[in-house]
Amino acid sequence: MDRREEVQDARLPETTGLPPAPMPGRIVGWVVLGNLLVAALLVLATLNNLHDSRQEELARLRESADNLAHGLAIELAAEIRLVDNALATVAARQLEGRDEAHRTRLQHEAMREQGQLLPFATALRAADADGRVAVGLAPGERPFAIEDRDYFRQAREGRGSVISEPVFSRAFQGWCIIIARPLFTHLGEFRGIVYAVLASQHFQQLFARLSIGNDSAVSLRSDGLRLVARHAASAPASTQGLGAVDVSPMLRQKLAADRERGAYVIEAPLDGVERMIAYRRVAGYPLTVFTGLATSTYLAHWRADQRRQWLFTGAVILMVVSGFGYMLLQQRRQYAISVYATRIAHEQAVVLDNELVGMLRVKDRKVVWANRAIHRILGHPEVVGESTRQIYPDDASFEMVGRLGYEALQREGRFRTQLKMRRADGSDIWVDLSGASLGDAESVWMVLDIDQLKNSEERAQYMALHDPLTGLANRRLFEELLRQAVALARRQKDSLAVCYMDLDGFKPINDRHGHEAGDEVLREVAHRLQHELRSNDSVARLGGDEFAWLMAGVQDAPTAVASLERCLQAIRQPILLAGGSTVSVGASIGIVLARRHELLVDDLLAEADDMMYQAKRAGRGRIELRELG
Repeated sequence: MDRREEVQDARLPETTGLPPAPMPGRIVGWVVLGNLLVAALLVLATLNNLHDSRQEELARLRESADNLAHGLAIELAAEIRLVDNALATVAARQLEGRDEAHRTRLQHEAMREQGQLLPFATALRAADADGRVAVGLAPGERPFAIEDRDYFRQAREGRGSVISEPVFSRAFQGWCIIIARPLFTHLGEFRGIVYAVLASQHFQQLFARLSIGNDSAVSLRSDGLRLVARHAASAPASTQGLGAVDVSPMLRQKLAADRERGAYVIEAPLDGVERMIAYRRVAGYPLTVFTGLATSTYLAHWRADQRRQWLFTGAVILMVVSGFGYMLLQQRRQYAISVYATRIAHEQAVVLDNELVGMLRVKDRKVVWANRAIHRILGHPEVVGESTRQIYPDDASFEMVGRLGYEALQREGRFRTQLKMRRADGSDIWVDLSGASLGDAESVWMVLDIDQLKNSEERAQYMALHDPLTGLANRRLFEELLRQAVALARRQKDSLAVCYMDLDGFKPINDRHGHEAGDEVLREVAHRLQHELRSNDSVARLGGDEFAWLMAGVQDAPTAVASLERCLQAIRQPILLAGGSTVSVGASIGIVLARRHELLVDDLLAEADDMMYQAKRAGRGRIELRELG
């Protein structure tokens, strides 16, 4: 008989050859009450455990949805700021004219130049003081009037930019938003507006690049809650609800409490799918991004675990009830008491020796009993009689449980944590480990396999911090890396360089070869940047065809510029597309070499962005440097 059998035999009820007296009715009543109490406690424990685990899953889901909404809000703010800067440039250039004809010519030139910087804009146009649009029209398109549009009246009455509610474009026969800026003469007389058209389809295509899972959705609404754009994985081409206000009372309550950000779970009115909705307002603009992750997809692991736990609880209750019924049937047969005791012990062993939840009985940190689930989860052929050190990946984990876990057992009688354990084949597996003290240096431990759940959490965290197309860091991660680099440079009194790059000639590739070819180009550019930059440099894709990277420890401008020249030469090399075509792009790069350590992250990014635009204005394909310090 091996040690496991000895332990199990030691737990069986002792029996004698003499049958006991029949059980009195009062004792039967107490036994019934006890069984009902055990069943109630098992149900309550299962409900409590499922409730806690669901709240944890919802919290992780809320964080994932909020990270996606935050990233999209930042990307949309960058796009709109790019449009706003282009419109401001047009408005400023036309004021440089000597007379009306010269101003008009400068306005046309500025619009052509800025239009090339806005590949995602459907059109860049201008209207005169009467609302007649005649500049920026497509070949063969007739002039038309927009004096009845709200955005024209708002721009005429104000001085800054205007972002419209979603409107149905009469020129393009589709939903869009308008970003407009008024034009004035030197005397302050209103002479019209210049405006950009951003189609709802552009935002849909932007949202479609996200990997959000089945039945999830992303939408953009104005401050008036009108739907600007929406992408649902189940109906990617749907235009249902555009321009309309069809929101739930819960959303209105959330916005009334916090206009900038929030999250809640609700069944969407547009398609009836329950989602975790997170919203973020686009900083500085009257737009709000909503990301909805379907609970049916992201809580699938929890629902599977729910079914397993209820099956296990039901099996335990069924065993208890069966044992009690069997006991009542056999109480009149005193001669069969030993058979009854053996059967009950066997049924208890079946419950303990299950395939789902691993169980260990430990004394002085040596295993004295283990069920089958332990062998399935950890793969060790034999753990009984061995030290528990073999199931931990390193001494630190073993000592942590020995220190914190056993202190908690002595103080509170229970301990629970999540950590990695070592399988027999040398691989690590995430488990939920909980222990209970039995006294006399003995304890019982439950081991639950949560490896798939943990891996899905890590994937969700990676998606929230990296660009899904290129695998580079996204804006959020890049800003965090930049904050860390600034803090390190401040401590070490060192310098650092921030680079901002925009591709030249990228829009014609998209127009001629399609967006898939554009994605190939972006991935190849990202690969070349990673190859050319130093191993300690951090590179990110900020959105569209804009990239940024951080160069720490750069002591002088020639060193930094030489590194950027290599990057520029690598980017200019021809790119072979999957379809067999060869394309080429260039780049305009702005770099800020900072030696002042009081600068903020936003200041460094803004300076680098400004230098990049100077490179654009100076003819493209250039590197513009600014030294701070």
